[in-house]
Amino acid sequence: MKKKVLILGSTGSIGNNTCSVIREFYNDFEIVGLSTNSKIDIIKNQIKEFNPKKIHISSKSALNDFKNNSKEKNIIYEGNISEFVRDMEFDILVNALTGYAGFLPTVEAIKKGKTIALANKETLVVGGDIINDLLKKYNASLIPIDSEHSAIFQILRHFKDAPISKVIITASGGPFFRTTKEELKNVTVEMALKHPTWNMGGKITIDSATMMNKGFEVIEAHHLFNLDYEKIETIIHPQSLIHSMVEFVDGEIYAQIGKNDMRLPIQHALTYPEIKNTPFEKLKLYEHSEINFYKMDFDKFVMLKLAYDCGKKGGLYPCVLNAANEICVYSFLEKKIGFTDIFDIVQKICDREINIPLTIENIIKTDGKIREETLKEIKALQ
Repeated sequence: MKKKVLILGSTGSIGNNTCSVIREFYNDFEIVGLSTNSKIDIIKNQIKEFNPKKIHISSKSALNDFKNNSKEKNIIYEGNISEFVRDMEFDILVNALTGYAGFLPTVEAIKKGKTIALANKETLVVGGDIINDLLKKYNASLIPIDSEHSAIFQILRHFKDAPISKVIITASGGPFFRTTKEELKNVTVEMALKHPTWNMGGKITIDSATMMNKGFEVIEAHHLFNLDYEKIETIIHPQSLIHSMVEFVDGEIYAQIGKNDMRLPIQHALTYPEIKNTPFEKLKLYEHSEINFYKMDFDKFVMLKLAYDCGKKGGLYPCVLNAANEICVYSFLEKKIGFTDIFDIVQKICDREINIPLTIENIIKTDGKIREETLKEIKALQ
C-alpha cells in the first residue's frame, strides 16, 4: 500500500523538493493534498502531475485567480489550513509552511495520530512543550526534515541510549560571516538574500543572515531531543557539508555529512524507519579540499544569543520572539526598516515580563498581540 502524503507549502523550496522525492519513490507514496499561499502556476503543474484529491490556497486573491482560470475547481478546499489537515485522510503530513502558520496544522495532524515530517521549525519554537505532550497523548510521531536536526536524529538512532555530552549544530555563517558588526548597519535586502550555500525562500534566507534561523534550530533541538540548552552548541561551518554532530560523554564526536541537498533529509523522513537507496547524487569527498570550523560570534549575531535566552526562559517567550521577528523580517524585506533594526526591535519586544501560562489559546492570543506591538515599534521608526 502506498503511504498517503499531504504537503503543506508544496510550492516552496521544501515542498518542491518533497515532490521531487515522491516522484522518484512513486511506488511508495501518493500525494493526496497540496497547499500554497499564492503560487498558482506551480500548484497547477503539481496538480497535473500528482492528481491530488484536494488543494488549499491561502491567499484570497490567488484563490479567486485559480477559480477564474482553472477547470479544477472541484478539488479546492474552502476552509482554513488547519481544517484542511483535520478533514484530509493521510498517513504523513509534510509541514513545509513558513513561520507561525505551521503551528496549528501540526497540532491537528498530531490529534489524528499521524506522522509529521516537520520542516516548519516554528511549530516547536512557539509551542514545543505542548507539541511533545500531544505527541505522547495521541501516539503520533514527529520526524525532522531540517538538515541539522535530521543529522542529529540519524546519529542518535544508531547509538540508541548512549549518554550525550552535547550536540553541535553547524551554521554556514550566511552572507555576513566575514562582515563586521559595524558593517551590518549598511546591509541591504539584496545583500541579505544572497545566501552562500542554500536556496531558500525570502523569510528563512533573512533569518539565516541574522542567524535567527540557527536560534530557532537551537530551540527546536531542545524540544526534539530533550536537551538542556547548555548541551546545544552552534558552530560556523561555511561549506555546509557536515550538518550536525553529536559528542558523547567519552569525548568521541560523530558527524553526519552529505551534500547540501534537502532531498536527502526529506527522503529519510518519508521512508523512516527504512533506509532506502537514494536516486540523488551522493557526496564525493575528494571534490572538497577544505572543511573548516569557526567559533560562533554571539556579539555580532545577537539574534542567536536572544534565541538562547528566550529558550531558557521558556513559556511564551519563544512565541514572542518568533512573532516579533516574523513582522520585522517581512518589514525589512519590504524595505521599511534596516537590517540591524530587526535586532533592536525584537530585543525590545522580548525584554518585557511575561507571566501568562503556556497554552494553545495563549499562544494564539500572544502571537496576535505581539505582532500588533511590533508594527507600532516599526511605525515609530518611520
